[in-house]
Amino acid sequence: MTALTSRTGPLTVRPITADEELATLLEVGGSFLQTPSWAASKPDWRRQYLGWFDAEGTRVGAGLVLARPVPRTRRSFAYLPEGPGLPWDEVAKDPAAWFDPLTDWARGAGAFALRVGCPVTSRTWAPDVVKKQIGEGGLLSFTSLPPAFDNPSARALETYLDGAGWTPIGWGTSNAVGQPRFLCIVDLEGRDAPTVLRSMNQQWRRNIKKAEKAGVEVVVRGLEGLDAFYEQYTESAHRDGFFPRPKFYFERIMKAFAADPRVDASFYEANVAGDVLASALMIRVGPTFSYLYGGSTSRNRDARASNALQWKAIRDAIDLGCTAYDFRGFNTSLGATSPLTGLLLFKLGAGADVVEKVGERELVVNRFWHKAFEAAMQGRTLLTTWRKRGQPQSTEAEV
Repeated sequence: MTALTSRTGPLTVRPITADEELATLLEVGGSFLQTPSWAASKPDWRRQYLGWFDAEGTRVGAGLVLARPVPRTRRSFAYLPEGPGLPWDEVAKDPAAWFDPLTDWARGAGAFALRVGCPVTSRTWAPDVVKKQIGEGGLLSFTSLPPAFDNPSARALETYLDGAGWTPIGWGTSNAVGQPRFLCIVDLEGRDAPTVLRSMNQQWRRNIKKAEKAGVEVVVRGLEGLDAFYEQYTESAHRDGFFPRPKFYFERIMKAFAADPRVDASFYEANVAGDVLASALMIRVGPTFSYLYGGSTSRNRDARASNALQWKAIRDAIDLGCTAYDFRGFNTSLGATSPLTGLLLFKLGAGADVVEKVGERELVVNRFWHKAFEAAMQGRTLLTTWRKRGQPQSTEAEV
């Protein structure tokens, strides 16, 4: 790959290998949801790796497509979660040049609908502003306030997507399955551990000191940490009222990421004298360190093991040269008294900004097959709702 600003001529999209896709993703920047490791953890989805090439054959972007095929047909629903890995500032200058070849590929591949997560930051709000507004006006009242950052590139991209028929997904709709539009992210770029600690609220700093006095030790484990993690995770699910994922889901993730040294998945485990009090699944890809799932026991709550665990992970992210600690998203349909809203406040207390992304957009390529697929998905949603008996969804990745 050469400098992206020097690309020549019209762009084309064509299949590439998994190694080529990851190499491009790490160079351009992209989500763990776009890695071959994540694809390997999703056996129910077909996978296809695509590259964007300029007129000279230089690869200037790449993405993972996960596809849900319609049985006994060549039709499929194509999905690029939080991707692809593109130079998005360049994309915003001429979106059609980048999206049109992807659409052409989708039509040729038999996709009846194409969903793309646009990982471009739209707006950000400081944690204190969000926390105050949640208390006074409800969960999303902060979105009506002036943001700390408003990205003109995002506005240009949204204008193009609206005009080209790309429909927003997961915004004001309850049945859409996808990735969160609002994330909680601690900015680590150019900041050392003491600086990040000072950005946390007083309660967080106090709890970190309590954990130190209580003798909390945080260790990093591989697959051998699965059992302890799942015990903490399911206890939290029962206590907070959300439906847990099965144990094999996490086992697949750990095995998939262990197969490639360029990415990493680990369990962070906090204990006092060997008694595990909290555990969390973390993934690192490139400059981003992400907290995916976690749980804690009700035992020895005064030890503040969860604070110690997150603080250890944040310091490790800084030591590894990461520029962002991604606490992931939150469910925007939650009420202010929900236990999962408490999890949001926990993330804000760590100094995380709320970052709004352009988010997921969907283009219908074939209306007949899309309507049939939508009907099938609605039936699946009803079945899932019945199974979960009204329990709220987890706030993490939905793929």
